[in-house]
Amino acid sequence: MNDRQKHSLILGGLTSSAGIFISKAIGILYVTPFTMLATDANLVYYARAYNIYEIVLNVSIAGLPFAIATMVAKYNLKEQYKTLLLVRKLSTAILALLGFVAMMVMILLAHPIAQFSVSGAYDSLEVLRTRNVMLIMALAVFTVPLLNSYRGFYQGLKELSIYSFSQVLEQITRVTFLLGIGFILVYIFKYDAIWAVYGAILSTSVSALGSIVYFIQKDRKYLNEIKAKALASDEVVPDQKAIIKEMFYFAVPFLLNVALNNSSNMINLMFFNRAMLMHGETIQQADLYYSMVMFTTNKLTSIPQVVAPGFVTAIIPYVTTAFEKKDLKQMQDYVQDSLETVFYITLPLAYFLFGISTKIYYVMYGGTNAIIGGEVLAYNSMTGILFNLAAVSNALMMALRLRKQNIIVSFVAVIFKFIVFVPLILWFGYRGSIFSNALNQLLLFLINMVLIKKTYHVKFGRSLRRISLMIVGLLGMQMSFMFLDLIGLQVLDQSRLVALVELGVYGLVGILVYVGITGFLQLPQNILNLDFKRLVRRLKR
Repeated sequence: MNDRQKHSLILGGLTSSAGIFISKAIGILYVTPFTMLATDANLVYYARAYNIYEIVLNVSIAGLPFAIATMVAKYNLKEQYKTLLLVRKLSTAILALLGFVAMMVMILLAHPIAQFSVSGAYDSLEVLRTRNVMLIMALAVFTVPLLNSYRGFYQGLKELSIYSFSQVLEQITRVTFLLGIGFILVYIFKYDAIWAVYGAILSTSVSALGSIVYFIQKDRKYLNEIKAKALASDEVVPDQKAIIKEMFYFAVPFLLNVALNNSSNMINLMFFNRAMLMHGETIQQADLYYSMVMFTTNKLTSIPQVVAPGFVTAIIPYVTTAFEKKDLKQMQDYVQDSLETVFYITLPLAYFLFGISTKIYYVMYGGTNAIIGGEVLAYNSMTGILFNLAAVSNALMMALRLRKQNIIVSFVAVIFKFIVFVPLILWFGYRGSIFSNALNQLLLFLINMVLIKKTYHVKFGRSLRRISLMIVGLLGMQMSFMFLDLIGLQVLDQSRLVALVELGVYGLVGILVYVGITGFLQLPQNILNLDFKRLVRRLKR
């Protein structure tokens, strides 16, 4: 694989990751004011709603965005533009229909699911509020699949900057609406704080509609260009049934894979509180730990996790193109390049969450639960790495047509988590839920890599050597944290503004140390194709 091809995959992955990172950063910045509006006691409803939303959404989109991207990349490579337009038309209609059906199912089952997950009386306040958030979230189960039909199309065209900007726009719209409506309802109209949660959940639907409008505007250029090329094409267009069949041929494995790998949310939702009560916690303590594991620290671990969706977005069209060309060498290189880049970027981000967890939690959420929250974050930081590895390995398995094997592996990993989830909580408390998730992701990643190595003869010796050098960079980060703590940058027990500045110093010094050490070891130059001398020359101009 030449440098240009390697650069395209990495640039595509980094572009997508940047869009997701900005979206996540915006999402994290709203947490503090939102917590003030909603109060800590109501965050559990927000977490429950999003758990159910992610599960229903993944089922409703049926893996179709990935299938759309795969088919668009395939037919665009073959210059079959009429077929490309047919894929667009059918995919939008199918996702709209599936989203509508999922919305109706969620509305009908909102109360039974709420009662089961809360384990309360039929008409208790907690059950009713959980039901309400699910009813509001039902609208998003319709609008977001429709949005994903557009995203899958532009992903397949490799227009990843448009794809990424839509994510940023969606998050800006969401946070603006979320905080605005929450402030109006709680502070101006003096409604109960739970209404801030209701408004926050409604913002998901509003923001999806905003991004759909953005894509409709982009269609005027890109879709019209494809239509012009289609007029000059003499291709034989498959009938609609053949296209739908192919779409679900690609989609069903993605659906099963995503459903299996997101079933951990369902396991958490259904069994976390019950297992914690069996462990000896009160319902209030169980709710607090649930909101920490699934919401507050999850918001922070989502920062390193942005790398995986970004590279998954790039892997689908690029690896599909290499597969269609039957270019074994390019496929082997794409596997190694994807993993090395994900490791290089994810490791320092996740290590920040581990090395200075209490300081980070204090700055983000205040001192009330900073010690407990910091402990939860330190444990949960491992999922920042393992989530990325599992997600990228799954995408590689799918793009390399190892779908059947990947589904079997995912099923085994989920069964493993289901078996160990409650026992681990009984032994380790809330930590058990994190351990079960980490073991699930690690098992998935390792088996996927073994299968890819066996099928495509990928050699991972180079990657292992580079990862060992990255760990040297992490050791340097830890030493810098110890030094900053020694000279008096405690972060804790400071005003939030001073603490934020001091935390920024930790972040800046830590990343400079990591980049400096790994740069000396030639890692960013080899992995990201960075030329530091050229960058310095440009900065001097």
